[in-house]
Amino acid sequence: MENHREASGGRAQRARTRFGWPSLRDTVLILATLCRGGWGNQRGPGPVAPAAGGLLVVLLCATTALAQHDISQVEPAPPDTQISTPIPMKRAWKKYDIPDLAGAKQAIGSQLIDGRLRKPLLDFITAQNMIEQRISVFEGGLVIVKMTGASTINKKLLIPEDALKSYVAAASVEALSAVDQQALALPDPRSRSLLRVYDAGGKFVERTFNPTRVLPKTLNDQIAPLRDLLRAVSEDREVTSSVAGYEPKSGDELVSDDQQLYRVIRVVEGSDVVELKCLTAPTTVFVAKKDLHLYFVGRRAE
Repeated sequence: MENHREASGGRAQRARTRFGWPSLRDTVLILATLCRGGWGNQRGPGPVAPAAGGLLVVLLCATTALAQHDISQVEPAPPDTQISTPIPMKRAWKKYDIPDLAGAKQAIGSQLIDGRLRKPLLDFITAQNMIEQRISVFEGGLVIVKMTGASTINKKLLIPEDALKSYVAAASVEALSAVDQQALALPDPRSRSLLRVYDAGGKFVERTFNPTRVLPKTLNDQIAPLRDLLRAVSEDREVTSSVAGYEPKSGDELVSDDQQLYRVIRVVEGSDVVELKCLTAPTTVFVAKKDLHLYFVGRRAE
């Protein structure tokens, strides 16, 4: 019995320390170890055994209201796509609020305005070593984040109007113009950042600098809110995920966070539990429909 507990604890700890959230494969291993068969003596999905305890709180987190949509509006998942950046361990196994995303909505489908592209307002790009992070803010509150390096993260969402106004007020053409480019430490190939602010006519002012050096307060005050928003968006697994709110249908194919391809077999009647079969490994899993976005990055890329 003691050996069983140690093995269970070891697997759970490895799952937590790898990504903050456990991957779908790690969760299956935890369920198999702690529940001895996952669904107990029942046939098909059922309640998780109490022995799983706090380890499965990630499966039980309440979600906010999200737009319901089918697989066609789930974003494709290119190779090496990751759901989010690792969450700090002190928050990894409990639901927590991200104030920066309060009132934010999913950006599902086309984001054109009257058939045209949205006008850019802000761009903040920072790169250190092989990791590059970019956050772009557009009219109407559209925010797009792209992170590249060991893996790729692509996210988008719509922030409320009052939040948009605060970001635009913090970083303006006038404020950035007042920052002397000559007073900033020059970027180098390993550490570089750029802040670009657009005016109403589409013209922009930008400053490039080395993010590892001390920055003047006038510049730091403009990029600090964008850094906080970038962090919040990169950690989020709900409003920035097109899998959240997705209504699964038999035959749909999803890519998991560990890059395995799964096919929806069925939605268990009366339980909102989805049965998925892995097409790249001999595995079948059952996941609550409301939790699919915690384990799947997007649909299969064409």
